[in-house]
Amino acid sequence: MFDDYNEKIIPASEELLAKFRQQATARNVPDTVIEELTEFYKVSNGVVPCLNGFGINACDDEILYEWWDEYNVLWLGDCNDEVLRWSNGKYCLGDASNDSYGDEYEFSTLVELIECTFEECKILE
Repeated sequence: MFDDYNEKIIPASEELLAKFRQQATARNVPDTVIEELTEFYKVSNGVVPCLNGFGINACDDEILYEWWDEYNVLWLGDCNDEVLRWSNGKYCLGDASNDSYGDEYEFSTLVELIECTFEECKILE
């Protein structure tokens, strides 16, 4: 898909990945979530140039932890008015006031959340 747009996806550096792991571990983010997000950041540090309106927050962006101290929620990114989060053990699609729109918008993996977000936001049409 990205070849069609002649865009290059830029992964996070090992230094940034180490910083992410350190910050997430210090905040007691579950190890499974840290590992899954690390695998994503090894491919892309959040910026996907050909997908306008869709973005995952970079691994060194403090905004990831905007809601962590109070709610134990990671702010993963957004797509138009949709908000991507990790909350209560699930990857969720919701809006500014809802972790998710319902059970059908809660997923066990980041990939499932991204696939749903692409469909909901009509990213690939």
